[in-house]
Amino acid sequence: MWSVQTNKGDKQMKTIYKEPRATKPEVNEVEAVVKLNSTGSLKRVEGTRYDLIKSYATPIAYVVDVENGTFLNETKVILCNEFYSMTTRKHQAKVRELYQGCAIGEFDLGGFFKRAEIDGVNVKGGVNY
Repeated sequence: MWSVQTNKGDKQMKTIYKEPRATKPEVNEVEAVVKLNSTGSLKRVEGTRYDLIKSYATPIAYVVDVENGTFLNETKVILCNEFYSMTTRKHQAKVRELYQGCAIGEFDLGGFFKRAEIDGVNVKGGVNY
């Protein structure tokens, strides 16, 4: 897998090139955990189906590739815009900065849970019950 960033007007677009899969894996298996800040309180849990971004133990965003039947897939970021703490607000800003070239959907907590259910993403954990 490799990615390319292109400029489209003033907006940068990030596209992901992947080998096409016959089917998506049923279960998201963790492949790696990447620290997104120096303390490790913000991390990206990279999986086989989606990447989960956690502030401490609470999922605050996830990243999925939108498959459109071609080799060209677009990355979609779903962010929970709920106020947990000031630290989490800083983490949400960091996610916006990291994924500024991607489509970011921001939802309140209820909408975040519903969108995650539609996408088949498990966002339960931490203070998300």
